[in-house]
Amino acid sequence: MFEIDNQFKVNTSLPVIVDNYTLLHFDEYPILFSGTNKYGNKLLGSLSSEEDDLFRYFVIILDDKQYSDFINKRKSYLDLITQIQEIFVVDRDINENQLSTYQLPLGEIPKEYLPLSSSYIPEYGVSTVLNFAFSLKGKLADYHKALVNEVNGISQRIYNYLEESFEALDGLDFEPKIYLQPSAIGSYRINFDIEIQQPQQYKLFQLNEEKVGEFINAYLNYVAYTLPSEDDDFLNQTPEQSKNFLSVKNSLIEVYQSANVQPAKTISDKLVESINNSAAKLSEVTDFLKTSQSFKTIELGSYVDNEFKTIGYLDNDYKSSVALKLLNEYAVEEENQIESDEEPKDYRILVFRLNRDTGNGGARLYYHDEDFNTVKLYIHKMGKELSNSTFTKSLDEDKVVDVKGIATKINGVYKKIDCYL
Repeated sequence: MFEIDNQFKVNTSLPVIVDNYTLLHFDEYPILFSGTNKYGNKLLGSLSSEEDDLFRYFVIILDDKQYSDFINKRKSYLDLITQIQEIFVVDRDINENQLSTYQLPLGEIPKEYLPLSSSYIPEYGVSTVLNFAFSLKGKLADYHKALVNEVNGISQRIYNYLEESFEALDGLDFEPKIYLQPSAIGSYRINFDIEIQQPQQYKLFQLNEEKVGEFINAYLNYVAYTLPSEDDDFLNQTPEQSKNFLSVKNSLIEVYQSANVQPAKTISDKLVESINNSAAKLSEVTDFLKTSQSFKTIELGSYVDNEFKTIGYLDNDYKSSVALKLLNEYAVEEENQIESDEEPKDYRILVFRLNRDTGNGGARLYYHDEDFNTVKLYIHKMGKELSNSTFTKSLDEDKVVDVKGIATKINGVYKKIDCYL
């Protein structure tokens, strides 16, 4: 335990956690933890050393963005300390009584006491909670006020985003219900409580709601915080080369298996399209921040018994960060070569998504044996019903079917097919 000059001793409650205590790593004693002080500042603390029943802790104060970067493994503990440049050092006895508090410049701390460069947040359990909170920050929201039309506007966009997250599960027999819940007094927060409603009749294999919670949390985290870091044109090209995408896909498969339902062969296609659509919905949420007079950022979290746990931080840069990752089948540049059939031709397709009202959806178009391109599907109903058609059979039975259609290629790759009833 290193010596500290008394000139750095301070009398302050800034590094004292009074609420939202979260244990991030434990080994006989709490090693890494977070919480908030009485002013609402986020704190990240760690056990530095222990000697003769004297426990020394490091504590740093973080803003929402810094804490989100740590929680989502964008920055290590050392990255944050280096960025902040000042550390509170708190000495306590074995009964947790505070003995001394110091505020030190980074240069006053011996390097051997600092965390390693690889000191990222450890895995501390997968959340299964389906209660999400969106805390509005900045401008009027800091005074617990907001314009009614703007709260309604952002609430509807968040609802659309959460609703989209269940599209990858539409092959299962359940219905998600999203409720708006009142937030805690003294905070400007929009709470959403999601319930999983299953049919009342007896089933041998009930859907495992815990697995649903694991998937939705992993999915939303991926869309908000991992997708922006994937390669450009990622969803168009090689999503399954990403271990993060595969982790979400495996979580999705576990949901289907929990209900004893065989996942469709096109589960990756469905997940890609769902991620794409969710990112577009989230872009609408963050785009709203650019013109809002009431708030400028959103802190996303989950809550249990009204205790808020941060998941991450959203600002209006999200849309630009994902723009080049998304499906771009409609993007047409001058150098693109676009070819369309002059009349309907025979094709083999496997439908993985279909809106039975509009006739729009997605499919695999097989152009040679098992080689395929994922395409947009447009069914022109011509006043007829889709029910019991070749297309619904393909979707419901996970089966490749023969159809006639006008296909469109961009630079030699099939991108869409128009079919007619």
